[in-house]
Amino acid sequence: MDRTQGVEALMTEKIFALAVSEGVSIIGTGPCAPMEKAPQGYRPRDLLHGARSMVCFGLPVPDAVYFAASHRTETVWRSQSLYYRRLDTLSLRMAQVLEETGARALPLFGCFPMAVNKRGEVAGYLSMIRMGEAVGIGAIGRNGLLINSRYGSRLMLGGLLTTADLPPARSPELPEAGCPEGCRLCIDACPVRAISDKRGRVRIMRCLSYTARTPVMSKLWFGLLTKINPEAAARYMNPRAFDELTMHVCSRCVELCPYGGQETAPAET
Repeated sequence: MDRTQGVEALMTEKIFALAVSEGVSIIGTGPCAPMEKAPQGYRPRDLLHGARSMVCFGLPVPDAVYFAASHRTETVWRSQSLYYRRLDTLSLRMAQVLEETGARALPLFGCFPMAVNKRGEVAGYLSMIRMGEAVGIGAIGRNGLLINSRYGSRLMLGGLLTTADLPPARSPELPEAGCPEGCRLCIDACPVRAISDKRGRVRIMRCLSYTARTPVMSKLWFGLLTKINPEAAARYMNPRAFDELTMHVCSRCVELCPYGGQETAPAET
């Protein structure tokens, strides 16, 4: 191992050690190359000049959150809101660790801010779900989420890009076979038929229009802005629909997912 490889291996060790100390359940590193197939504007190079590697990590929402006998929607909403803040903070801390070693590192945030792409769809600046699959911490399921053999669809993700050449690594090492052959639980349960038969194909705006409750944002005005000016739509949406301002009233594709040994959550009464 030459000196450069030794430094980059040490960087990875530091990132993994920080993850362990903060209770991160799963983490992986890998090259940015698999993400370069994304549309222009949503590739690693579009966010960080010279980006070579990425880090993606996850925290699972406790299984019981989806099995609450009452107030499950509110419990899921609060759990996710708190996790987003924690994941974003960890992304910043990991970026700081890497920059102290001489590399540049850009944190990626899980929920805020978001963009509106050319198709009028709400999208993250970089897909963390695809990042997670690329670094080997899960597989993209039919529900469009990252599914993990230990945590199913319950993982919430954080990450970063860096100019360092981090060696591919993941912890823990788990096999990720993906959705069971013939499983259609999430497809059949979706109340608005947003999940297609093709793996990972989800009509995101159909999903959000049903599940997202945004009392301080006009969906009509947002819809008009997406047709006229996607950048203006994103600027309007971000301060009104994120940072705990949106409640999602449906999590059936997470609750029903059998991957990772989950059971079926009962209907809320």
